[in-house]
Amino acid sequence: MRAVVMSEDRPQLEMVELPDPEPAPGEALIRVTGCGICGSDLHVATAVAAAGMVLGHEIAGTVEALGAGVDPGAWRIGETVAVRPFAGCGTCPACLRGRADHCDSFQLLGLARPGGFAELTTVGADELYRLPASITGVEQALVEPLAIARRAVGRAGLAPTDSMVVLGAGPIGLAIIAWARQIGVEHITASDPSPGRRALAQQLGATHAVDPLDELALLDITLRAADVVFECTGRQGLINQAMDIAAVDGRVVVVGVCITDDSFVPYTGLRKELDVRYALYYDRSDWVATIDALDRHQLGLDGYVDETVDLAGLPARFAELLAAVDGGKIVLTP
Repeated sequence: MRAVVMSEDRPQLEMVELPDPEPAPGEALIRVTGCGICGSDLHVATAVAAAGMVLGHEIAGTVEALGAGVDPGAWRIGETVAVRPFAGCGTCPACLRGRADHCDSFQLLGLARPGGFAELTTVGADELYRLPASITGVEQALVEPLAIARRAVGRAGLAPTDSMVVLGAGPIGLAIIAWARQIGVEHITASDPSPGRRALAQQLGATHAVDPLDELALLDITLRAADVVFECTGRQGLINQAMDIAAVDGRVVVVGVCITDDSFVPYTGLRKELDVRYALYYDRSDWVATIDALDRHQLGLDGYVDETVDLAGLPARFAELLAAVDGGKIVLTP
């Protein structure tokens, strides 16, 4: 099969030919039809991915084969699925409650085991989610990032009457905006230095979009305050900025992945009696609800995916993203 892997010259990728994988007991072989490029793929490529690793965890595809022990009546060859990119032991309390990400033997596809930047990949059969016929094309590969955003919205306890600010209008921030509009939130501000992403945020439902490098604009949203602030960048200093923007008794939800030391002023949270919460991954209910929302066309996602790329073009496009990220979601279509 063709696959795009981490090269020896990290963080660059390269396309190679690899043997077709075979599903182990309890696994399914998936032919990848779509795999989103996530900001965490860029972090992983820069920091930790080993040479030869196949990245990519936002996977959709069709069932190609089933490994030993998989109920042949559970899945039909050729049916379309989304892949929750988890591998756990399957028997511990965390796995049994749907949170394999807390399993002691947790592995993430695209990091600890091969992911979706390839024609084929293997996954645990119990991590497959059947997609209805109404979910077509690149939308099939959006279940994972949309489930991340749904989890964040749930962690916020977001209500229609809340005002909210999203720091970072990348794909996850944009997905949070889409969910917020779906539940009826009317006052949504997006903050992003990219004019293109600010425009996309408004297209997806933000009522205001500001440039955080504009000190007056930043001061304005800080003075107006927000019931809920989502930090979606993972950049140093942004948790502190989110706490500054949050209203008294507000909630800050940290969604961005920061892998370096950061600091904030605790007194800000104390003075305002803020709740600072974190959102990582999702549970099974987030996946079920996301697929249902897509099936019912309840999320306004026009413009969310602004580009597709094939395997041959992925290394060059990935290098461009490492240099400068802009725009909406990019989906690999092998």
